[in-house]
Amino acid sequence: MTTDSRRRPATPVPSSRHRHLLRNARLLLQAGAQHLADDPALFAIQVGRRMPFPLRVRIGMVLERATSALAGVGSLGSVMAGHQESAEDALVRSGAGHRLSRLSGEVAVLLDRPDLLTAASPASTRARAAWARGDLHAAVDLLQDSGAGESRSARRLRSELQLLEPGFTMLADGAPAATPAGDRPPGGPLRVLHLLTNSLPHTQSGYSLRSHRILTSLREDGIESVALTRTGYPVMIGVLTARDEDVVDGIRYVRALPGALPQTQEMRLQHEIEEALRLVDEFRPDVIHATTNYLNALVAQAVSTATGLPWVLEVRGLMEQTWVAAHSTAEGRRSAAESEKAALIAAREAELARSADAVITLSRTMADELVSRGVDAGTISLIPNGVDDSLFAGHVDSGAARASVGLGPGCGIPEDAFLVGAASALVDYEGFDVLLRAVALLLADETLPPESRERIHVVLAGDGTARPGLVALADELGIADRVHLPGRVPRNEVRRWVEALDVVTVPRRDLAVSRLVTPQKPIEALALGRPLIVSDLPALREVLTTEDGSPCAQFVRPGSAEDMARAIAHALLDGGDLGVHAATGRTMARKRSWSEQVRRYRVVYEQILRNRGGGDADGR
Repeated sequence: MTTDSRRRPATPVPSSRHRHLLRNARLLLQAGAQHLADDPALFAIQVGRRMPFPLRVRIGMVLERATSALAGVGSLGSVMAGHQESAEDALVRSGAGHRLSRLSGEVAVLLDRPDLLTAASPASTRARAAWARGDLHAAVDLLQDSGAGESRSARRLRSELQLLEPGFTMLADGAPAATPAGDRPPGGPLRVLHLLTNSLPHTQSGYSLRSHRILTSLREDGIESVALTRTGYPVMIGVLTARDEDVVDGIRYVRALPGALPQTQEMRLQHEIEEALRLVDEFRPDVIHATTNYLNALVAQAVSTATGLPWVLEVRGLMEQTWVAAHSTAEGRRSAAESEKAALIAAREAELARSADAVITLSRTMADELVSRGVDAGTISLIPNGVDDSLFAGHVDSGAARASVGLGPGCGIPEDAFLVGAASALVDYEGFDVLLRAVALLLADETLPPESRERIHVVLAGDGTARPGLVALADELGIADRVHLPGRVPRNEVRRWVEALDVVTVPRRDLAVSRLVTPQKPIEALALGRPLIVSDLPALREVLTTEDGSPCAQFVRPGSAEDMARAIAHALLDGGDLGVHAATGRTMARKRSWSEQVRRYRVVYEQILRNRGGGDADGR
């Protein structure tokens, strides 16, 4: 008997787009539920960061007015509004002689004030505090002793701790049917599989921009690339419409998006390894190229072991130092620097760097640090941050740049304004609070001509965790009308924001991460002909000094608002030598274009292929 399908409507089949949306919604809900259960305060802050800034602050101020019975809600609101001291005061008052609620305790952890917790605080919160200060085994033990040793939170912490154990390796469940090492046809292009934490178009940062410029420059040099990002990205950062792949400027970014969210970090890495092996089978790369941090390195190591492909580790920063710098208090940073977590991460990343076929890093200061951690100097290649060749053409004057981005009388900036600032992530270690304090000093300095003082304005284009505090500080200093924070700006407009400035500032704090890691923005500012005032730190000295020792910037003491103010006043009233520095810097920047830098990558790739017996880039 046959069935006439015309008599019965066919069951609708969801489109590929609808299936992706359903999968992404499930991942996002699972991630949200996990974060809400583990750390409700941080979850609320992260949700707030994805709101328009004015709305985030308004919601924070509404919550801040919560009664003493809701001290946790009120202190959380203070954090969202950028009122850190008010948040701490509320917690101290509510905790005097009483046990903090769970939410209050989580806010205390968020504010780097674990001292406000007591033995009566929930075990989960005390474990969070221990983990946040870097006492990893203590955190797991707290959950175990409280009877929550088999909870999902405990399993996740044990998994993260296991990944940091010396000698631990991830294993690939299966390798491609044919091992691809050395099977590239004669004359075929060299192919590289890149393992990244995040990427364009969903994340705009120094990390993602460097990655993209490397990939596009490699393509121009005849090297084919595919990039794979971490499991769950970008859905995990709130991109519900994420696709399985994005193509940006012809560069293919593949996403590792599972049907359900893996519950532990080890399981997430396992999923990423499976995706990487699938790409190895499809793309047939010659080299695996992993980029900071150790999680990407663990994936590369597993894929290399399974396939015989050589792998490179590119160390762009030191994860433990970035974590230390994220602490909001000096005591918190000191404690973090001496913690178990900092020691384990440093040892783990050094161990993985030693196991890679080659190591690439950004500066001599970083290379020296890696050598001090036992990495063979002979395996390390220096490839500093480069400059996109397009930045050397298409310049406009500051007036035209300001008009194109909307900086003018309409937003309170006079036509003859003297603009200082940056296009940058607004995070604490960048030190932009020092810039605001310097401008406040200048505006109060009666030795400066009144007409000069009237011209001074600050523009900080970007977003980040420090933004609410900068807004609050500008209000406190009475200079809110001189400080302009437009928020995150489109990638293709960043150069115009830089060109709109009279002076670009890099007032980084004197922290280990700032002393070792070289930022990309100063070199780009030099390419655009902008004068620079920067903190006098080893990494910045290295990247902003020519081979003959000529400075390309005005260096000032880190953390000194007085020094910064004097340098800005000099630039405002004279600035001739800053112009000379800028001209010198532009010449130096031309030698660091990505088209020049990328040749060093080819040298590294070809060397490790020869060492592995896989031929060279010409298939010989």
